Amino acid sequence: MFYRSVLALLTFVILALATAAPARADVIQLLSRAQLTPGGVTTDYPNLPIGVTAAVVASPLTVPAGATTVTFIAAAGVIPNEFLRVNQGVGFLGNFPPGTELLVTENRFGTPVGPLTINFNTPVLEFGLDAQNNLFAVDTTSLFTFSVFNGAGMSFTFTRGGPDTLGLFFLGARATPGDIITRVVISGSSTLPLSFAQNNFAVGPVTIQPVPEPATMMLLGTGLVGAAVSRYRKRRQAKTE
Repeated sequence: MFYRSVLALLTFVILALATAAPARADVIQLLSRAQLTPGGVTTDYPNLPIGVTAAVVASPLTVPAGATTVTFIAAAGVIPNEFLRVNQGVGFLGNFPPGTELLVTENRFGTPVGPLTINFNTPVLEFGLDAQNNLFAVDTTSLFTFSVFNGAGMSFTFTRGGPDTLGLFFLGARATPGDIITRVVISGSSTLPLSFAQNNFAVGPVTIQPVPEPATMMLLGTGLVGAAVSRYRKRRQAKTE
């Protein structure tokens, strides 16, 4: 009877972990912010001091997003490897909501340092962000390409052409059941003359859905099994005595 109970408990734990543990499946593109799952958490860029409209920050830049963190990385080999972080008071036609802190893929000399890599320090189930290519105009020729990487090292590449509203592009993706998202690489381009929009773009805060922590289930299951085994040993010892 006891062994059946332990076997049933182990079966429950294994099934629970199999359900929670990420495996290779697929990633789908999200086309609007309305498609994001409610209850996600959003990255928090460091606030600029009052009266400061732009500041240069080094790459990589790690920012909090609830209980996890997200790291932004400029293109490898760019010297100096910097981002220009701006608030809503600087350019982009005021398309981002007032007061939004932006991260721009441009160094202190105005040189683009994209593509932009976003690493999720713990896996996520989905992400979404607003982006804009052209600092000076609503650019209908803009095109964003972003590759989404899962835990198995596979990548899924999506494109987004034509702004959604107010010149902004929504970029997002969701992992289908059994998959995760670990990294995103974003490139931006434009065909307008003097657009300065080749991998020189701004992104707003990133909204994510973290993966539930399976270790909690594992610890709970291990504890229950350990308690059951301990109880069995005590009973067996009592009978022997």
